[in-house]
Amino acid sequence: MMDIYLENASCLLAAGAPYEIKAIEGLTAHIPAGQFVAIMGPSGSGKTTFVQMIGGLIPPHSGELRVGPYQLTKKADRRRLWKGLGCLFQFPEHQVLEDTVFQHISAGLNRLDMKPEWIAERVKQSMEAVGLDDAKFKELSPIQVSWGELRRIALAGVLVAEPEILILDEPTSGLDGCERNRILSLLKRTHEKKKMTVLYITHRLEEALEYSDRILVLAHGELFADFLPCEIRTRWQQLEQIGFAKTPLLRYIDMLERRFALNVPDNIYKEADLVSFLASLNWGD
Repeated sequence: MMDIYLENASCLLAAGAPYEIKAIEGLTAHIPAGQFVAIMGPSGSGKTTFVQMIGGLIPPHSGELRVGPYQLTKKADRRRLWKGLGCLFQFPEHQVLEDTVFQHISAGLNRLDMKPEWIAERVKQSMEAVGLDDAKFKELSPIQVSWGELRRIALAGVLVAEPEILILDEPTSGLDGCERNRILSLLKRTHEKKKMTVLYITHRLEEALEYSDRILVLAHGELFADFLPCEIRTRWQQLEQIGFAKTPLLRYIDMLERRFALNVPDNIYKEADLVSFLASLNWGD
């Protein structure tokens, strides 16, 4: 089990330089294995540094950071962690470098001395997991597919190694709403099936509410808020302080409460739950 523990962890960027920045300061958190966690916060709040630190890409300068059995202040432990880690950053199509889709997805497996038939089966399973037909796509060049398909190919290239922890830094940037929802739905299904930990940086509150189990909000390198999606309405005054904007559904709930003097339960934040609540009311009384 790869639980993540941070205890008073801090991280400096450009340490020792005149432009040294304390990107993470005194952060304490526990992320149990298997959670889907949305990481949010204003630009410059430390979100990317936070996940890079957990991924062993940037070491903490003070405090404790442990992922499973690995103490990430130790270089050797950071290297061991990478075997169970998958990362997909903004514009992940830039990670697709091979001549064919199959070659890209299988690249990481070729170093594991696996039999060719096993590699082919793992690639097929990963492509199916992201909604791509193996026979149709595997021999295509990355330049022959659409933008959204290229994102899914990049995701399949990460999932094929079956990571225990998946780090995603706004991987749906630049995609239309339909393709964003497709990728996030695929991610959620894969998370539930594989029981992997997902750390997902996003600036879209509606995505965090729909797909995550938990939301961590950073501000100025510190942990500003840590809550469940169902607590979003009780947390709103706090989140407004750092510029959060309500989703259309949350604004609609506000309108209903003002116009019809309704008292919508605080734990309603999804459309289906709101529809059920409204249907349960006796409007004739």
